[in-house]
Amino acid sequence: MASITSKTPMLRAAAARGYAAHAQAAAASRGSGEVQTTTLPNKLVVASADPNAPVSRISIVYRAGSRNETADSLGAAHVLRAAGGLSTKTATTFGITRNIQQAGGSLTTTADREVVAYSVAVTKDQLEVGLKYLEATATGQVFKPWELAELTPIIRNELARLPAEVQAVEALHKAAFRDGLGNSVFCPEHLVGKHSSETMQHYFAANCTTNRAAVAGVGVDHQLLVGFAQSLALESGAGSENKSSFNTGEVRRETACTRASVAVGAQAVGWKTLKEATAFWVLQRAAGVGPATKRGSNNGVLTKVLSGVNSSALYNGYTDNGLFGFIVSGEAKHVGKAVEAGVKALKSLSVSDADVARGKALALLTIGEITENQSGLHHQLGEEAALLGQVYKNSDLVAAVNAVTTGDVQAAARKLASSKLAIGAVGNLSHVPYLCDLH
Repeated sequence: MASITSKTPMLRAAAARGYAAHAQAAAASRGSGEVQTTTLPNKLVVASADPNAPVSRISIVYRAGSRNETADSLGAAHVLRAAGGLSTKTATTFGITRNIQQAGGSLTTTADREVVAYSVAVTKDQLEVGLKYLEATATGQVFKPWELAELTPIIRNELARLPAEVQAVEALHKAAFRDGLGNSVFCPEHLVGKHSSETMQHYFAANCTTNRAAVAGVGVDHQLLVGFAQSLALESGAGSENKSSFNTGEVRRETACTRASVAVGAQAVGWKTLKEATAFWVLQRAAGVGPATKRGSNNGVLTKVLSGVNSSALYNGYTDNGLFGFIVSGEAKHVGKAVEAGVKALKSLSVSDADVARGKALALLTIGEITENQSGLHHQLGEEAALLGQVYKNSDLVAAVNAVTTGDVQAAARKLASSKLAIGAVGNLSHVPYLCDLH
């Protein structure tokens, strides 16, 4: 039997509130296909694009990623991600699951180092249902102790299935940033099952506030989205802003196997400096991100020297800092030689006009893949709105890439040459050199 999901004319009320708010807060742009942004008086940012998309996707995004964890709350962001869809003040787990399924939609929670995002995707005729349960999930979780206990095997299973390459990148962040950005996206193994209801409620209350949040939507009217954002019952608060400085260091984790995965990184820049970040982004693609065809060669200026292993250049940009380097994975005896060769290449990285042209072409392809895909565009809107307080249009990103010169990319490469290094390594490390042995 179909259940009655809502008796409240939410969409009509939200749209009315949205038009009233729009008279006070100007949108960043006009036009049905353009990005529109509105900042409410409580600092909550609302961003939307492409209202004619066939599926409505809406997110409530908080700056509550793992970098905001303290020594007392390590792993809380992972638990938040796993707890998405559990009981709230107004709905049970069963009620949320049943009604979202009946609406033919999906409700997901994602988390990374900087943000936690609650997202719903439904057809337009089921938008009211989707918004109702998105609001309940993203603003009213109660973290019942017995439900948190049921997450323990789920989180342990996630940790057990982590690829070695992911573990190496996590270790690299720990070596480079220690805390803040050094906090893992995944809950430490010794803390699984140790997060109490009070811990989670405190973490949510401290970090999931209006001035640390954004509402993003694709396939939904901007004014309706503004009204929905105004109706959210969120507290205001400063939360924590963990600044992270880059450090040299290494984290090694020996395991019983014949393979090794190693991530090496130098300091880069964050996305608040768009011009420099774009230069590093182009440099990553010029350095090599894997073969472009099924049996093609890895012909990047960096990865072509990393023979006998799987390899890729690495650029992780955050709001205020970043990492640039490479990751290699393969048989232990080959990985050790590749690390030595990769560090030498990273310290003497040089790019030509042709390399930069190839890097820019690949960067433009990535922009097209993200912005032309409704799911990718939705994710981009939410992250930029929450972290930067603004959203870059597709034309802004394309212009930023086209404006990158060979000199800009070479300047980024020179910064790497003078930067200290950090290393994260996982697996059979008998052939992997220590950081002090690399020059």
